[in-house]
Amino acid sequence: MKITELRQYRIRAGKTEQWLSWMKEELLPYQRSQGMRVLNTYVHTGDDGHDYFVWLREFDNEQARQALYEKTYNEWWVREIRPKVFELIEQDSIKVTLLESVEM
Repeated sequence: MKITELRQYRIRAGKTEQWLSWMKEELLPYQRSQGMRVLNTYVHTGDDGHDYFVWLREFDNEQARQALYEKTYNEWWVREIRPKVFELIEQDSIKVTLLESVEM
């Protein structure tokens, strides 16, 4: 059964354009090259006045999701990319919700 991740990050103040540019130019192409299926991306301003980045990724099942995590979030990611991510988004704001599709 397919699983969709709904991911939400609070973008640091004044960093929205930089985050969006980096996502478009580097992060999303890398993730797609690893096999991630990105369904859509969104930005909204929350009630707290902060900008939030929201995106959806789809996986065939939990096993496929875990395999792609291992492939994507490797030592290079942790060493080179992860620190840059947290310069632009607030680490403690990350929310990941797993959604299971329902036949209707």
